[in-house]
Amino acid sequence: MDNRFFSLIIVPDSGNDVKYSSFNSQFLVTMFGLLIVTFFVCLFFIIGYHIKLRQENNYKTAVQKKQELIARIHKSEDLLSSLSIKVDDIQRNDRAYRLYASMRTLDSDMYRAGVGGRVIFDSSAFSGLSKEMLAKMERMTYDITALDHQAALGRTSLGEVQVKIRKDREIIDNTPTLWPAFTPYLSITSGFGNRRHPITGRYHFHDALDIAGRRGDKIIAAADGVVTCAEWKGNLGQCVMVQHKYGYETIYGHLDSIGVRKGQKVKKGDVIGAMGATGRATGVHLHYSVNRNGQSINPRMLMQL
Repeated sequence: MDNRFFSLIIVPDSGNDVKYSSFNSQFLVTMFGLLIVTFFVCLFFIIGYHIKLRQENNYKTAVQKKQELIARIHKSEDLLSSLSIKVDDIQRNDRAYRLYASMRTLDSDMYRAGVGGRVIFDSSAFSGLSKEMLAKMERMTYDITALDHQAALGRTSLGEVQVKIRKDREIIDNTPTLWPAFTPYLSITSGFGNRRHPITGRYHFHDALDIAGRRGDKIIAAADGVVTCAEWKGNLGQCVMVQHKYGYETIYGHLDSIGVRKGQKVKKGDVIGAMGATGRATGVHLHYSVNRNGQSINPRMLMQL
C-alpha cells in the first residue's frame, strides 16, 4: 500500500478557528489493528468472567447439593436405626406368637437374616464425598439389604403362624369341648363306663354321659359340624347326631324338641334342641355321647381341653 496521507478537519459551530490533523494510511492500519486487538481482549475477559461466574454458581450448587445429600444421609441413618428397633420388636412378637401357637421359635442367626456374599455398592454415584461418608453409605446399603431380608423372613414366619393358628382354631372348633346343655345343675347322673341300668337293673357299659336338667333347657352343639340325624331314634327318643371333622361324632338323645334338620351346618354353641325325657328314659336329662372314628370316648376328656 502506498504511503498516502489523510486529513481530518474539525469545524466548530462557535466560529473558532478550524482545526485539522493529517495522518497516513499506515497509522490507520495500526489503529484499526489496535481496535481489533482491544476488542478481542475485552471479549476474552468478558467470556472468562461469565465462565468463572458460571463455575462459581455450579460450585455453589454442587456444595449445596452435597450438603443436602449429607443431611439426607444423616436422616436416613436415624430412620434406619428406628426401623431396626421396630424390626427387633416384630421379631420379639414373632417369638411370642410362635410360642403361643406351639411352634418352634427361630434362633437369633435366622432372625438376623445375614446377607450372603458382599453387597454391591456403586461409589461412583456419590463422587465428591469423603471416605468416611462413603463408608457410611456402604454400611447403610448393607443394613438396608439386611432389613429387606429380615422383613421377608418376618412375612414368611407370620404366614406360617397364621396357617398354624387357623389350623389349631379349626381343630378346636371341630372338637367337642363344650358342655352340651345350658342348665343350672351341671350335674351328671350317670357317667361314662360300667353301670347298673336304671330300668333293667343289669350291669352294662354306658358309652355316654347323662346330664340332668329341666325340661326345655337349651341343648347346644359341642363343636362345628353337619347334622346327620334329626329324628326319633328308638330308645334315644328325639335325637340329634352331628358329624364333625377329624372323625368326631356327637349324639344328643331324649330331647323334648329338635331345632335343626338333617344336612344343616351348625357352629359350636348353636342351639340344636331342648332337653326332655323322650324314648327310654326315667327322667328329664340329656344322653350325650361322643364317638371318634367309630369308637366311643369319654366326653369329659374332651371337655377338659
